[in-house]
Amino acid sequence: MPRSTGYSRVRISEARECPQADAGVIGGIMKRVAIFGMGGVAERIHFPACTVVPGVEVVGACEVDAERRRRMGQQFGVRAVYDDPIALLEKHKPDVAIIGTPPDSHRDLCLLALDYGAHVFCEKPFVSDVEEATQVIGAAERNRLAVTINNQYRYMQMYRVAKERLVRGDFGRLFLLQCWQQMMHPPSKEKGWRAELVRSTLFEFGTHALDLICFFFDDYPVSVNAHTPHPRADIAADVVVQVTLRFPNEALATMTLNRISHAPERYLEMRLDCEQASLRLSLGGVARASLDWAKALGRPIFRCSLVKGGEARVEASGRSRVIAREQDRAYMSATARNLRRFLAEIESGTASVRDACHARELIRIVAAGYESAGTGETVWLQK
Repeated sequence: MPRSTGYSRVRISEARECPQADAGVIGGIMKRVAIFGMGGVAERIHFPACTVVPGVEVVGACEVDAERRRRMGQQFGVRAVYDDPIALLEKHKPDVAIIGTPPDSHRDLCLLALDYGAHVFCEKPFVSDVEEATQVIGAAERNRLAVTINNQYRYMQMYRVAKERLVRGDFGRLFLLQCWQQMMHPPSKEKGWRAELVRSTLFEFGTHALDLICFFFDDYPVSVNAHTPHPRADIAADVVVQVTLRFPNEALATMTLNRISHAPERYLEMRLDCEQASLRLSLGGVARASLDWAKALGRPIFRCSLVKGGEARVEASGRSRVIAREQDRAYMSATARNLRRFLAEIESGTASVRDACHARELIRIVAAGYESAGTGETVWLQK
C-alpha cells in the first residue's frame, strides 16, 4: 500500500513568490554581515555577492582551515577572521549571518547565530532533516528573527521570466514538467564533504530542482515515487535518481538525475508543457545547433544557441524563440539578488521564516523520495 508522511500541504505562494529583478534597495543603513565557511562557495559566490549588494559590510568571517582562512581573508580584504564562530559573533555582533559550511553543521550554526541576534542567510541544503528545520524555525520565531535559504536558481533571469510569463497566463496551464541532468560526475570527482555523502544527488542537488518545480507549479506535490538504483558496485551514493511527483489538478513532474552518464553534459534541463506552448529551460551553458522538420510549418527550421549561462525558449506551432538568456554563469548574481531582497525585507520589517518553512517542505519531499526508493512504494504527502 502507498505510504503517507501525513503532513499538511501549504501552497508555495505562502512562501516566496516570484521576485522582482532589482528588489532590495536598502534605505541607507549599513548591514553588518558575517560569513561562516570560507570554502569554494564563499569564494565564488558569497564574498563576491556581498561586494555588489549596496549597504553590506562584511565585518568578519569564520573558517576552521587555517591556510584557507588566511588566504581568503587576504583575497577579500577581511581582517577579522576566526576559527571560532562564538568569538566572531560576540565581538562583531553581525546583523546577518551567512552560513556556507557543510549542511551537517547548518542547524547548530543557525541556532547559534539566532541566539546572538543575527538574521540567517543559509546555503542549501538547509539542514539535514525536517526536525532540524523545525528547531531552527522555532528559534527564529522566538527571537523574532528571519531565516532565508539560498535556493538562488529562481532568481536567475531565465527562470524569473518564465515564471512571470506563466503567471500572466501567456502559455495556459502548466500540466507536465520534465527535469533532467546528465554528466559524468561520480563522488570521486567531488571535493570535501560532498565526496563523503551517501544520500547525495537527491539531497545535495535535488533541492535546487525541486525548488524550481514547486516554484513553477506554485504548489507542493501530493505524492512522491522514487528510484535510486546502483548500477556501479563501486559507488554507494545515489548517482542515479528518478522521481515522479504528482501535483494537484492532474499535474505531473518527473526528475531524472544521472551523475554517471557518458552523454554530452547537461547541467539542468527542463521542459514545461502548457496548454498553449512548451518551454525549454537550459542551465549550464548552451552550444546547440539543429535543423528540424517543422510539420506545422511544412518546412525545416534552423535553431542555434550559444550562451555560457543558459536560456529559456518558447516552442509552439513549429516555431522556437528565446525569451530570456543568461550570457554568463549567474550563480553569484542570483545570490546577490536573493541577499538584496532579504536585506530589504529586514529593513522594512517584513522578513520572516516563510523561506525556511518552504525549505523544510523541500527537505520533506527529499526524505519522502528516499523512503519511496527504499520501500518501493509511493509516499503520499497528505493534506
